[in-house]
Amino acid sequence: MDTSYYYNFIILVQTGNMTQAANILHITQPALSKQLKYLEAEFGTPLLHIKRGQRGANFRLTEAGRIFYEKAQQLCAIEEATYADVKRLNSTVEGTLRISSSASRSTGLIQQYLQDFSHKYPSVHYEVYEGLMSDVTESLLNGRAEIGLCNSQMVDTNRFDILFTQPESLYAVFRNDVFWNTQEKETLTWDEIARCPLSLSGGSVRMLMQSASRLFNNLNVISVTTTKSSAIEWAQLGRTVAIIPMDLQEKVHGRKMTRIRLPELATGFHKSFITIKGHSPSLVAKQFLEFYQGIM
Repeated sequence: MDTSYYYNFIILVQTGNMTQAANILHITQPALSKQLKYLEAEFGTPLLHIKRGQRGANFRLTEAGRIFYEKAQQLCAIEEATYADVKRLNSTVEGTLRISSSASRSTGLIQQYLQDFSHKYPSVHYEVYEGLMSDVTESLLNGRAEIGLCNSQMVDTNRFDILFTQPESLYAVFRNDVFWNTQEKETLTWDEIARCPLSLSGGSVRMLMQSASRLFNNLNVISVTTTKSSAIEWAQLGRTVAIIPMDLQEKVHGRKMTRIRLPELATGFHKSFITIKGHSPSLVAKQFLEFYQGIM
């Protein structure tokens, strides 16, 4: 089957309107309608429920249509990546690296890996999608991203392959001219942390709830943010001590900023790169994974 039908169906679903989709695709509305009928005849079932005489979104997906829409996105992404790989086979590494990351890990991803990778391969462009764990896996399943970075404990190994894993711990990040400025600290006790105003990332909340849930209510939490960078911003202002998950290689930028590892509060946590099980990555994704493996 001509995959242009798949692509046109995707545009039709995303616009929610036959006329608008036809205009975007630069084809006539009857031609687009004919393609839809062909697809439904091919699969032997309706893909859309049409609502006649309505403006705006004038149809909804059937269950079969929803499945076809998801698979069509994957197939079109594979076709695009395959074409690009073959075209670039004898050329320099270029193209777009598409990564989906949990929001708390995107800063470290750029600092530790994408920065050096971009220097080595200047022709590569990047699409980084950030969100919750469900957003990471959804981006992989719908073909928007090829590689995901997330908490390995939450990965469905029936659907995804875990490629590389690194341990993470909780760290206290703070201004050393505001907190504990009378002595150099190498460790912090739970009581010392409990007496301070805190900013937590979503990842640190989950880690604390799993490892120290009985003590969690004793904390003076000023702010809970989706990302680590926002929690650190509070700390840079001197307003809080940020409690965030990090690995050993991550850096905290900013004058007078200090970090101290808190191993007694959360252990056994890991972050991982993942892909869809059985998925063959594009050339640029393969190059990145090889690059990452080489610096581990």
